Parts: sequence; structure tokens; C-alpha cells
Amino acid sequence: MGTVKHKVASGLGLWLMKRTGTFGFTSLWGTIYYLDSNLIHNKRLRAHEMTHIEQMERDGKFVFSVKYLWNNLRYGYENNPYEIEARARSAHEKG
Repeated sequence: MGTVKHKVASGLGLWLMKRTGTFGFTSLWGTIYYLDSNLIHNKRLRAHEMTHIEQMERDGKFVFSVKYLWNNLRYGYENNPYEIEARARSAHEKG
């Protein structure tokens, strides 16, 4: 996927993140957006979002996208296997 960029969300992305209570969002283009500048340095959130980058690399962007959406519909966000994997990986980080 190349170099991953880390940015603070702005515009519509920031608005959507605030409306949905999202602290980080991984785009299909290798950029991770954060709700604010303090969260860019949060090791747990960064590890969580980097797991999504790895999942996209492993499964391919298209398959990841379809499976992620399907899993959200089928199991809900909390029980989405991609989210379970990302939470498990980030649980080992401090701060």
C-alpha cells in the first residue's frame, strides 16, 4: 500500500466523524484520518487503524470493503470480525 499518511479530518469527513462518534477512519487510499490532532499520537488508536491498513493489504481493498460492510450489516460494528481483530491488536498498546 505504500506510505500511510496520518491526518486530522476536516470538512465533511470531520463532520461525519463527529456525528458518528468515530475517533479514527482508515481510507482505501492509505490515509488515516483522526478526529483531532491529539489522537494522531494515540498509540492504541493508531494500532487499531493500522490493522485496517494491513487487512486491506491482506484481503485487497475491494474484498475488504465488501466484507467490512457485509459484516457490519450481519453482525453489527462491535462484532464485525475486522473490528474484533483491530481491537485485539490495539489492546496491547499503551497510550
